[in-house]
Amino acid sequence: MFFGYSLAIRCVEAIGDAAFLTSSFAISAYTFPGRIATVVGILETFGGLGFTAGPAVGGLLFELGGYQLPFIVLGALLGVAAVLSYFLLESPIDQEMKNTQGMMSLLRIPLILLLVLAVVVCAMSLAFIDPTLADHLDSFNLSPVLVGLMFLWCGGIYTITAPLWGYLIDRYNCAPSLMVFGAILAVFGMFFIGPPPFLGIEKSLFSIAAALVVLGIAIGALYIPTFQACLDTVKENGFPDNFETYGCVSGLFQSAFSFGGFFGPTVGGFAVELIGFEWTTTIIAGIHFLVALPLIAYNFISYRRRKKAKKTQPVMPVLSAPLLDTSGV
Repeated sequence: MFFGYSLAIRCVEAIGDAAFLTSSFAISAYTFPGRIATVVGILETFGGLGFTAGPAVGGLLFELGGYQLPFIVLGALLGVAAVLSYFLLESPIDQEMKNTQGMMSLLRIPLILLLVLAVVVCAMSLAFIDPTLADHLDSFNLSPVLVGLMFLWCGGIYTITAPLWGYLIDRYNCAPSLMVFGAILAVFGMFFIGPPPFLGIEKSLFSIAAALVVLGIAIGALYIPTFQACLDTVKENGFPDNFETYGCVSGLFQSAFSFGGFFGPTVGGFAVELIGFEWTTTIIAGIHFLVALPLIAYNFISYRRRKKAKKTQPVMPVLSAPLLDTSGV
């Protein structure tokens, strides 16, 4: 009975989490249209802080009040947040909501499919590490504290650098280039966490930690620009710049991330059982490489478009006139 109720509650929690995340990204994009990437970076930073602090705070509450106290405290905090959101957040007023083409129209855009794939691969890589890295570190006989610190290399670096990527995108309009940088860097990060058996290199704590740092940087650089790139792409394909479009993109974005978060530990864990951690990370590195190839082409096309747009911009004539009217002199 307990298991059934727990499963039902988790399903309800998943529905609420999906609704909350989807609406938060859509509202943020609608409220800050000129700073979307920066807002996404800030949201990811606080999300990372929550994931990092969650086990520690939950463990402390568990020691203080037993199994129920963490859920009571977090439930109360979520209730307060819901009430504040209801009264403080304004409902978007949009006059063009009837013109949105719908969710399925998004999936007919090839570039959207590529960006969705990039999000899936990012989430898959992050989620794969959680259940498998500890076993990979068993041979070093680390204490639980040191094992936890190893996990922080990837998630911590991602959390710290997320606002930086958002700022760079909004400041320099470099989303395509940043995604290529992240995709290529992710190849090296996943490649050397193992490392692959065919290289003949023995694993070490230093190489694994360095690879986790590289992976944290890479995932942030690849993931943060995708939401902005999705919005830019749908607008270029005739979607109106309104709240419903933001909602559709946000829903697709969160679905892709959730699918990657499910796919990584399940299929990745099964692969580790069959072929080992080293070969599994090598395969994931290969997937990142396959994603990087079309992203490089996308970056090249975007660069050509920007260069062509600059050339076709009309040049305003410079009118020269004397500073003083000397006609009467």
